[in-house]
Amino acid sequence: MKPILAFLVSQTILFPIIIGCIRFKSIKTNYQPFFWDLVCGLATEIVSFILIHVYHAHNAVPTNIFVLLEWVLLAYQFHTWGFLKKQKRIFRLLVAIPVLVWIIENIVFWKIGEFSPYFRVLYAFLIALMAITEINYKITHDNINLFKNPPFIICVGLILFFVYQMLYEWSYQMSIAHESSQITGVINALFAYINAITNIIFGLGFLSIPVRRQFKLE
Repeated sequence: MKPILAFLVSQTILFPIIIGCIRFKSIKTNYQPFFWDLVCGLATEIVSFILIHVYHAHNAVPTNIFVLLEWVLLAYQFHTWGFLKKQKRIFRLLVAIPVLVWIIENIVFWKIGEFSPYFRVLYAFLIALMAITEINYKITHDNINLFKNPPFIICVGLILFFVYQMLYEWSYQMSIAHESSQITGVINALFAYINAITNIIFGLGFLSIPVRRQFKLE
């Protein structure tokens, strides 16, 4: 896929962001960490495009900073939904371990100018695992239509994206260590389309978020 086309496809992230902006004041606050993650993702996409195509520079630094922010925001999003709500110390430890990996990988070994894989695979795996846990909880505890349930819809998109991200990271590292194969080429090319599909799913999730009720005194 050509870089310009890939950038335009990535702008499908505007779909959930616009919906989130329109409904920002009325949606429940426990969905806002995910909204800000999308905003940070859009900003990173724009900065990366400018760095690569205007300044002909590498976009590893802003991308590495973004994935750290994404991990913190999404982990907090799951916490607001109830994940380890009563075990805050365990939750903090869970958040801290990948952050420590990021610091060691990017600061201690000064790999922030490269796409180092360890943190990316670790946080993608943990987010996918938390999304699966949330879906299992919804299936077993919520007696509602799951396809109208915002966390369920968002988690489906998160699983799709982050499972594919792990596959993409493997493909990217293989293409660096060895010559690119047809399989790695297909995996890399499909990433933009997977991103677009998940953005549409996230938009549907925002559309399903119930608004806060306004109470009036009569």
